[in-house]
This record gives sequence, structure tokens and C-alpha cells, in this order.
Amino acid sequence: MALLDKLTDAAATFGDKASDAIETTKLKSKINSEKKAIELELARIGRIYYEKMKSGELKLTEEAEEISRRVDSHYEVIAETEKTLDLYEKK
Repeated sequence: MALLDKLTDAAATFGDKASDAIETTKLKSKINSEKKAIELELARIGRIYYEKMKSGELKLTEEAEEISRRVDSHYEVIAETEKTLDLYEKK
């Protein structure tokens, strides 16, 4: 009987650890989902201020203006790449 009790205890411990691992994974997943949601919302805020800055409605700090210039540069690369892509697609 002692062996059966030890096996039962071991199985219960294993089950508890598996349950804890599942719960930990769920909690970490929830944290990551919330972090992604925050990043999306911050990106939306940034887009609002970027558009206001581009329209002249808002003056940004020097740091934000530098970021805006880098964004503009990325848009230029996209536009140039799209033109190149159009040439390949027309062949």
C-alpha cells in the first residue's frame, strides 16, 4: 500500500505542477496580449500627433521631430520600392 500511496502522491504532485504550468502560460499570454494592446494604442496616439504635426496644427519637440523625419524617410523608401515593384509587375 505504501507504494500505491507514493504513486498517488506523485501523480497528484505532477498534476498540480502541470496545472500550475498551464496557468502560468495563460497568465504570461494575457500579459503579452495586454502589452501588444498597449503598443497598438501608443502607435495610434503617435499617428494622431504625427498627422497633426504634418498638417502644421502642432509643433513637436526636437526629439519628436527627429522621429517624424525618420518616419518620412521610411515612407520615401516605401514609395520608391512600390515604384520598383510596379515595374517588375508590368513585365
